Amino acid sequence: MSRTRTAISFLGLLLLAPAAAPRAWAHPDTGLVQASGASIDLSVERDGASAPLYRARDGTGKYYLEARAGGAYALRIVNRTGERVGIVVAVDGLNAISGEREPVPAAGARPGRMYVVDPWDEVRVRGWRTSLEDVRQFTFVDEHASYAARTGRANSRMGWIEAWVYRERSAPRVTRKVSPPIDRGGEAESRSEEKARDDARPAPYSERPADAESAPRAAAPPAAQAGGVTGGADSYPGTGWGTRAYDPAQVVSFNPDPRPFDSVTVRYEYAPALRALGILPSPRCCDRLGERERGDGFARPPAW
Repeated sequence: MSRTRTAISFLGLLLLAPAAAPRAWAHPDTGLVQASGASIDLSVERDGASAPLYRARDGTGKYYLEARAGGAYALRIVNRTGERVGIVVAVDGLNAISGEREPVPAAGARPGRMYVVDPWDEVRVRGWRTSLEDVRQFTFVDEHASYAARTGRANSRMGWIEAWVYRERSAPRVTRKVSPPIDRGGEAESRSEEKARDDARPAPYSERPADAESAPRAAAPPAAQAGGVTGGADSYPGTGWGTRAYDPAQVVSFNPDPRPFDSVTVRYEYAPALRALGILPSPRCCDRLGERERGDGFARPPAW
């Protein structure tokens, strides 16, 4: 098994491609474990634990995630193919590496910076990248205190997590006789330990651009004030500028195809909004008068 490596590409063009039909693995009672396209699986870790995803009911192929104010989250993206791919990750409409607005793929548009993932490998996107060594963790805050709002880059895609996937031109394909294993139990722990050992080492890099650190840091706002983390009934979530985390990466050469061939989209909202959209069930309300009229109540333990 190859060692997990975080790699970033600064090359390539971005054109519109039809989205692949999404797939998802169901988890009883708690929604979906992951959202999947034709080539990648995307899952979300919220405060260190796997967060359930819910399929949109409008046929758009989007998935929904419950945001919890003040909580940190990370994205885990697995490459299920036998070829190296480039993945552009946008949160609230902003590129997760550069912090700049990431346009929706369209003819003639150029992509922002992307993560490069080896065959059958994965990448964890933990936050806004401030350098090749560090990120500022993704955190759920109210929209007005989000990184996008505080840098003047708020846009119509607030509350969206998007991943676009590109093949590498003339790249060799790695054949594999068996499907990659699903991480469960001891194997998941083994891979986590292996990744931790890799992350503890300084990552080598090549072709490091002069603005690799200066561009994201120039746009960095101060930490979100406590008043921006509420999650009230009338508020909407955004992704904030969280605490610094060591997350080494390296720059590699990657020449993508002109069109992304796959994509996954997740929209996040606070629980009241998800209930209003019919994504989460509404709390059960007791028709006490009806119970009394029908005489169908049952004995319950006293509350005091």
